[in-house]
Amino acid sequence: MRQASVELGVASLGALLSMIGVVHAMGFPRGSAYLPTAVLSLLSLLLVVWSAKALILTLKNCTEAFDIQKAEVKRFVVLIVASIALISVAPWIGFTTTFLLFVPLTGFLLGYRNWKGLVSAGVIFASLVYLVFVTLLSRPLPTELYMRLL
Repeated sequence: MRQASVELGVASLGALLSMIGVVHAMGFPRGSAYLPTAVLSLLSLLLVVWSAKALILTLKNCTEAFDIQKAEVKRFVVLIVASIALISVAPWIGFTTTFLLFVPLTGFLLGYRNWKGLVSAGVIFASLVYLVFVTLLSRPLPTELYMRLL
């Protein structure tokens, strides 16, 4: 199987799904529709460009064989499992706590060993989530689990 053929399928599917997301996001209330619509529209555009590039390479037959390394599969699985866990756990224990835990843990599982960098990344991500939702969008985040237990 050729790499461009795989990329064409992935990018096309992604473009279709993100366009469905754009249509869905446009139905949100006026104040909360802007950011998801803009982000999904940009994502759709990038995926269409990727699809076009992959289609051209496929038609010209100018692509190398698709080679999957075992380490790459392991990293991909770690990212998918961590993403599903993060999305599942965040509403329950709180978004800030989740990012403070999951970002360094996921980085560690992917092979990064610089704990200062991992913890810094967790703090930065948690801060950005807070700033975007609470400050920019004026949308409160769910109460953290430790606050509900106090």
